[in-house]
Amino acid sequence: MRLIVFIGFIFVAAWAEAAEIRIASASNFYPTLSKIKKAFEISSEHRVIIIRGSTGKLYAQIINGAPYDIFLSADSDRTDKLAALGKADRDKTIVYAIGQLAVWNPKAVNVQQIRQQLINNDVKKLAVANPKTAPYGKAAIETLKSMGIYDTLKGKLVYGENISQTLQFVESGAADIGFVARSHMKNRVDESQYWNIPEDHHQPIEQKMLLIKNIKNINAARSFINFMQTEEIKNIIRNDGYQL
Repeated sequence: MRLIVFIGFIFVAAWAEAAEIRIASASNFYPTLSKIKKAFEISSEHRVIIIRGSTGKLYAQIINGAPYDIFLSADSDRTDKLAALGKADRDKTIVYAIGQLAVWNPKAVNVQQIRQQLINNDVKKLAVANPKTAPYGKAAIETLKSMGIYDTLKGKLVYGENISQTLQFVESGAADIGFVARSHMKNRVDESQYWNIPEDHHQPIEQKMLLIKNIKNINAARSFINFMQTEEIKNIIRNDGYQL
């Protein structure tokens, strides 16, 4: 009888320690984060809830008190602003990935064709993420300007709310070509169909994570932040098309 009570006590104690971690994630990182969530839940008693969206919108929600525990931004600017505003636990932000930009045309024969298509203005509709709220959209505009073709193509731009929506625009045919995250292409699409944008064409897409201050499940959230920095997870991030 005492053994049953003891086992029951251990079960209740373990259950009491389990927590739900709410992670606000930039849309580009959602597929990778889904893999990390699975690995984390296998290795711990905690449960992860992912809320995805554009970095700008998630930032605004956090400013207005949205009940998130961790913010995985697609840039460094907004996490640093949150830290400056006292929203970060221990006032610390951590780079978890360097985003890579690509241009996708499902009908392309080779990479050179995609680059020439942009240079020759051989485009009906070009999908980009909203540069005001999505860092990948900002990088796309910087790329067009660095190539000297923004003025000729700006009338053909169609804006997605985030980088995942630009992917949907190209998939659905709403745009014939589009700027996407390389992570959405790698291991999923033939390499002849997308052009990896050179890093000198835009500012680095430095993606940072932030542990939000004064949250309920601080220990569980810290365990996830630590998990994100293990070699196992770094390898998942690299394999999905990011740099570290």
